[in-house]
Amino acid sequence: MSRRHGLFGPNAVRVIALVLAVGIAFTVGGPYLIQAGVPLLGVIALSLVVLGVPVVAIVRSEKSRR
Repeated sequence: MSRRHGLFGPNAVRVIALVLAVGIAFTVGGPYLIQAGVPLLGVIALSLVVLGVPVVAIVRSEKSRR
């Protein structure tokens, strides 16, 4: 069975790209967000989500190759 759009569909790729772009902005701006009064746990949670998305994508791709 061949896949038409590769490992992920076109919508999944857009969602991953959006999460990464927003996450990079928050990670770079993390110190400024904390200084502005955003809770530390919120910044940490967002950073973990951003780091988790590519890891989950890699794990899923490795499982589908086997």
